[in-house]
Amino acid sequence: MSCSETFEFRRGRGVVWVCDIIGSSKHLNSDKTADAFEAFLPRLNWLARTVVRAAGGTFIKWTGDGFLAWFETPLHREVTRQGRAVLNALWHLTVFVNVTRLAVSSNAPFKINHGVTYEQDALLTTITYPSGHRALDLIGRSVVLAFRLSSVPAPFPGVSIQQDIAMAYKESPTPGMRFRRWCPSTTERMKYFKGERWGTRTLYISDETKKRKSSLLAMRLHAKKPIELANGAQPDDDDRVASAKRFAEEMMGGPEWARTSMVEYSRYIDEDLLGALKAVVAVMETLPGMLH
Repeated sequence: MSCSETFEFRRGRGVVWVCDIIGSSKHLNSDKTADAFEAFLPRLNWLARTVVRAAGGTFIKWTGDGFLAWFETPLHREVTRQGRAVLNALWHLTVFVNVTRLAVSSNAPFKINHGVTYEQDALLTTITYPSGHRALDLIGRSVVLAFRLSSVPAPFPGVSIQQDIAMAYKESPTPGMRFRRWCPSTTERMKYFKGERWGTRTLYISDETKKRKSSLLAMRLHAKKPIELANGAQPDDDDRVASAKRFAEEMMGGPEWARTSMVEYSRYIDEDLLGALKAVVAVMETLPGMLH
């Protein structure tokens, strides 16, 4: 048996997702939050692996206060599908963390941030240890860029992306998410990218949902769509439904905190989100001149 690790290399392309906890050092070094944060970290690790696996990706590694995930994309035309899968997964991960706090009792809001890029020339390394354990790692310019983007503050769901991912989003928008073009200033480039210019000219960050003037009828129809889907109407995106089903099954089959969090998440969707929408639609349908 070999007494040292062996390395195998190959090239690949894919979508890179880096997640980072905002202010992790502050939480770890505070007597008020350290204990709760130490309980939160392993739960986020478990949850992240579950979310990435459900979305069809590979969980590469835990980074101490976040993770690196890889969505292999052999054909360039698959970027739209993979980019959509990542954006959908990170949206649900962010909402899940915000709503449930992973069943950790703490007044501190543990928030996460994301960076998503398209790496066209990744070096993937399979490391085989003497024990037989195999681990996958990767590196590339867009991989490094994703790590740096994960530290850029952005409105909910806190994600910064490359233009390739923005174009994938444009072809098939993720509900509840909107992006705007971002051109870092000289100061921002130094702060977030160590002064490097590569990849910083075509960036987008999540933005607040744009408020548009709509007719009452349009607003009613828009509000009824998620209600109809929740009541069994056939959705347009089978991939999202399959991913959500896999995620729910793994959560309910996981540790107690995962089941508790899943129940709270389901309650939030059914009562807070859909309950509010149903109330709004009911009121709108009583307004004079409303078409049915």
